Amino acid sequence: MGETPLVSVVVSVYNHAPYVEECLRGIAAQKTSFPFEVIVGEDCSPDGTAEVLRRLEPELPGNFTIICREKNLGAAANGEDLYRRARGAYLAHVEGDDFWTFDGRLQAQVDFLEAHPDYVAVYTRCHVVGEDSRPNGERYPQCPHDDYSFREFFYSRMPGQSATMLCRREPYLRGRAELLGLMEPGTYYPGDRRNAFSLLVEGRVRCLQSDWSAYRHVVRSGGSSYSSRVRFDEAYARAEISYGRALVRYAELRGTPEAVDCAKRTCYRFLLKWAADGRCSLRLSDALREVMAERRHRVRYLLAPIQWYLVLGLRRLRGVPIDL
Repeated sequence: MGETPLVSVVVSVYNHAPYVEECLRGIAAQKTSFPFEVIVGEDCSPDGTAEVLRRLEPELPGNFTIICREKNLGAAANGEDLYRRARGAYLAHVEGDDFWTFDGRLQAQVDFLEAHPDYVAVYTRCHVVGEDSRPNGERYPQCPHDDYSFREFFYSRMPGQSATMLCRREPYLRGRAELLGLMEPGTYYPGDRRNAFSLLVEGRVRCLQSDWSAYRHVVRSGGSSYSSRVRFDEAYARAEISYGRALVRYAELRGTPEAVDCAKRTCYRFLLKWAADGRCSLRLSDALREVMAERRHRVRYLLAPIQWYLVLGLRRLRGVPIDL
């Protein structure tokens, strides 16, 4: 097995044939004073990604492990298997179409977490690129402050894009599993948003204001990315409401009063939003009854959707990115 790595980098790959080489070479170029491992899970892509990886494998350093699945597991199962194989105290997760742009990125993030034991994760900034790996004019809704907060979470701002994160492996996996376990079976909600909340419950989150990564945003009809497949319908509404309620249960189990307040404001925002939306069968009277059952802060929770739309509307008017 060799020396134990300090960092595990897991790379989920599916239909990334044109991009995965740039992703892996950016990881291989990292200059560190510590050992790190890279575990690549190729999920039986039909576009020839596995052939690209087999060509690259002899050129990659010995700390790379390439796994080409014999049958498609799906994004969740592929990722879970990679997490189980990870041995490092720190964990990074990259999709095979994103890439890192600074060869000292891992070293800087590890140095920060080693010096600050109260922090559970550290993100960096990124730029958004298209198919040609050049900036496409979009901006990611990342945190402009040194520390991420529950306030920023409520207003749908991320600490950074997922490929920019380095976190402590055990708290991350514990929080992730607990929050997922509280959601209704069969429902799904984007992992970057779940992780942003669970990491804040686990500890502090730093946002380095340095652009050291590239997020590839290519939306095609019928593509494999979440943004190309999502449909805002009854199923999505139910999943979002389930996610909101899971946030509340998780915060009540593990979080501070601030975490509980943020979770409830988020949950009731979802509930009231979808109750007023014709694409969901939830009745507004039922949603209002649920909010009014709160003994404290019911007015605060009723106003949550208005505050959310007001703040994001003002940000949009100022040219601040709020989504992609």
